[in-house]
Amino acid sequence: METHLRKRLDIIVEAPLQRRVTEVLEAKGVRGYTVLRCLAGKGHGGVWQEGEISSAGAMRMIVSIMPETQARQVLEELQSLLGDYAAIATLSDVEVLRGEHF
Repeated sequence: METHLRKRLDIIVEAPLQRRVTEVLEAKGVRGYTVLRCLAGKGHGGVWQEGEISSAGAMRMIVSIMPETQARQVLEELQSLLGDYAAIATLSDVEVLRGEHF
């Protein structure tokens, strides 16, 4: 079985920033991403939970896989965008089966 090395970029942001983050991904030529709804968590600012009545406190996780060079360019662009918001960005190594998809 042949695999291909890529980078996985996970970005957790306040829901209102989701569109701006995905616009950066698209502008940098990222071929795909998945947006997941976050239900609750705990971090630097304490415990949080998405509101059951409103979307107050709503968070989203945006997951994408891409070549390393592209991932570094995206992170550089996102650094200034995410600076003042509740946000986390992580970059990790992954192996994929169909390298041409990423």
